[in-house]
Amino acid sequence: MQQSQNAPQGAPVQDKVFAQMVKAGGKTYFFDVKKASNGSNYLTVAESYKKPTGEKVVNRLLIFKDHFPAFTGALEEVKQYLQ
Repeated sequence: MQQSQNAPQGAPVQDKVFAQMVKAGGKTYFFDVKKASNGSNYLTVAESYKKPTGEKVVNRLLIFKDHFPAFTGALEEVKQYLQ
């Protein structure tokens, strides 16, 4: 496996299957599908923004393949309140 420049020594890099970036307002969102060491795909959703002090903030959420149907179902329900 490859080694990332930012990863700790000996840490494997997950294979990226899909990536999409969305800029909205002062934030950037990243949607990455990666392949885990067991061969299963999972989704990471990250947001990145800068505080008024200039400090960079990154928050990540991992959604595993077997949790994805419940997650997307909840998003569909929530969508009605955002339209």
